[in-house]
Amino acid sequence: MKRLIFVVFFVTALGNMQAKADAGVLSLNPEQMRELALDRISPWPPETVIKGTNEHWQKELHRGEVTVAIYESMPALIDVSDPFPYDEYVFVLEGEVTLISLEGDKQTHRQGDSFLVPKGWRGTWDMPVKYREMIVVETKAWVASGE
Repeated sequence: MKRLIFVVFFVTALGNMQAKADAGVLSLNPEQMRELALDRISPWPPETVIKGTNEHWQKELHRGEVTVAIYESMPALIDVSDPFPYDEYVFVLEGEVTLISLEGDKQTHRQGDSFLVPKGWRGTWDMPVKYREMIVVETKAWVASGE
């Protein structure tokens, strides 16, 4: 069964993918988001990549009170020793990710799962296969973190 997630944010149509406020409602269709072309972004700092490929892509879908973006990474294990800079809602579009906190709490999430990474979280972010997610974060925190 197809899952459709409807988010009532002001945004442009999916086909255009402009990150600006609009008076329309955007249907965040997982199948369309899995096929959306993304832009290459700067590699992680080398010291944060424990293993894997340091290649990833991103595209902002909306920037208003919250930012909605699609993120994709090739397989990698990332060290998140610095506290996570914002609360981040995640919907897994493709692949899987295992988060292990510094306290040893381990959670694995796969396509169709959603979770929240709280501001201040620390640990590792393991993407053993190509991974794609939709994220929602507060725009002020997103901008302050340099995204």
